[in-house]
Amino acid sequence: MPEATDKEPINQFPKATEDQNSPPIPSLMTDALEALASLSQDLKAMSRAVTNRENELRKLLDLMQTVEHGVRPEDVLGSIFESFSGVIPFERIGCAFLTEDRKQVVAYWAKSDLGPVQIQKGYSQPLAGSSLEAILNTRQPRVIDDLEEYLAAKPQSKATRRIVAEGGRSSLTCPLAVEGLPVGFLFFTSREKNTYRDLHQYIFSQIAGQVASVIEKSRLYQKLVERNRSLMEEGNQLEAMARQDALTGILNRGAIDVVLRDAFSAYRQTHNPYGVIMADIDHFKQVNDQLGHGAGDAVLRECARRMSAAMRRTDAIGRYGGEEFVFVIDCENQATLKAAAERLVDAISRHAFAVSDRQQHLTVSVGAVLARPDVASAAELTALADQALYQAKANGRNCSVIVP
Repeated sequence: MPEATDKEPINQFPKATEDQNSPPIPSLMTDALEALASLSQDLKAMSRAVTNRENELRKLLDLMQTVEHGVRPEDVLGSIFESFSGVIPFERIGCAFLTEDRKQVVAYWAKSDLGPVQIQKGYSQPLAGSSLEAILNTRQPRVIDDLEEYLAAKPQSKATRRIVAEGGRSSLTCPLAVEGLPVGFLFFTSREKNTYRDLHQYIFSQIAGQVASVIEKSRLYQKLVERNRSLMEEGNQLEAMARQDALTGILNRGAIDVVLRDAFSAYRQTHNPYGVIMADIDHFKQVNDQLGHGAGDAVLRECARRMSAAMRRTDAIGRYGGEEFVFVIDCENQATLKAAAERLVDAISRHAFAVSDRQQHLTVSVGAVLARPDVASAAELTALADQALYQAKANGRNCSVIVP
């Protein structure tokens, strides 16, 4: 066996031949890593998109639930601004409604993180010939990618000028419709240009639909409120009619009886003094006999007016029957009661009555009593005043008698 030498090394393995068509091993690894990185970025972007859409839909569901509570439009708009901010792109929301004649667009509500709001509630502009009219005609949202460029092309747009001054650079306008009829607009504004794309228009249109829904509910609610108010007014009128004397307009017998009972009940609890006064027109039968019942009715109305004017607003006056009237008044003592009774006598006798083209002088007799502990009921107190009235008649009429 020949001996190996240093000049001729023994090759135990054959020398590998290099494939000219195969890339180097490090280049393959780099491409793979770049592909994985790109896939990772795509997955992250997809995840963010899914998360954003989930957030949008969740916020939209929350908004729908808010609308179900039937709150006011401004409450819903405020909720949109707070809850959707950061989820979908906008820094400003505005809402405007059409006037009933559809000739003007009037700003209703706005909130902005851009700067001080430049379009305040009540700001209006004509609808005819405006770009907003075109939105109503198409019923489709409108995107303006560059508000500064738009304003340069349409310098007459005062509303756009205000939004640009506020800091807006792009906008999306959604029409609002209730039962298919246009009612206004919802405006979304961003501080960045080219913000709004087709992918935003769906969620914004859904929001506009919810705003329109609450507008409809608010209008229905307002109709209910107005109807309820009308019914209450009708009810109050009917109640007033049930309490009023049809001829004189003061309280009728039933209503003044309630006042008498309530006053006596309160007196038994508080012992705060009050007085009952009875007044009767003297010789009233002669007025009816000589001048007719029409003249008699006119006298009763005028007597009620004069005696009401002689008393305080807090005093109650009612027609007790025929030509007899009763008063329930706050008074501290006999002197106060006497002064009130004398005012009634003077109110009737001081001036003649114009009746059937003639001057007719009339008088009244008055009896009064101050509430006191020894009286057992309202009816008994009224009877004492009535007795004093008849004593005044016996004393010659045109005077008052106070129960001692």
